[in-house]
Amino acid sequence: MALIFPIAMPAVGPASEYFEPEYIDALSPRTDGRVNGVTLGFPLWRGKWTLGQQISRLQSEEWRAFVAVLRGQQRTFLGRDYGRPYPLSAPDGFAGLVRASGGSFDGAATSWSINTDRDEPTLSGLPAGFVLSVGDYIMWRWATGGVQRRSLVRVVQGAVANGSGVVTPLVAPPLPTVTPGGAVADLAKPCCVMKLIKGETQLGEKTRTLRVGGTIAAIQDLRA
Repeated sequence: MALIFPIAMPAVGPASEYFEPEYIDALSPRTDGRVNGVTLGFPLWRGKWTLGQQISRLQSEEWRAFVAVLRGQQRTFLGRDYGRPYPLSAPDGFAGLVRASGGSFDGAATSWSINTDRDEPTLSGLPAGFVLSVGDYIMWRWATGGVQRRSLVRVVQGAVANGSGVVTPLVAPPLPTVTPGGAVADLAKPCCVMKLIKGETQLGEKTRTLRVGGTIAAIQDLRA
């Protein structure tokens, strides 16, 4: 069966990982001593996943296959933080949770809006009292021409949904303006579309236990 890109990462996570937004900033010192700063373009997520020898032979082969099918920077995948697939308040998912307005909750907001600075999204349709904690992720998902797109932010100041299931956390980086109004805001398995950084991706030698270590590095591919 043909693969549809972006593809998912292997289910079993790495031994260690780095997953942070990368800002391209410029400083503008002034003669009066003040220093101004400006961000050039949208911040992009960078990831680095290091494999350990504790994974099984099958899992090792899955990671090798994952790197192989991406063909360097030619193809895309859905990169993520393995440590936070769901909010901290629902670490195993949303089974049994009910929206304040009624109906089961699957992690997707029924609607959303964003402030002028694009760092305070307001999500509606959550369970009453649902907690978003520092370090939780919010993903916006949509498709363009049948190809999956994603925006991704991380909560830096938590918030609790009110009795109507509405919550407004503080997030970083700001939500990119390429995110269409019809995108779905989702808390379930948040990810973003990424491409490998070929020069930083290197699989190691196969050990006597027939396992392969190494590092997979990638950067977000953000498109409307």
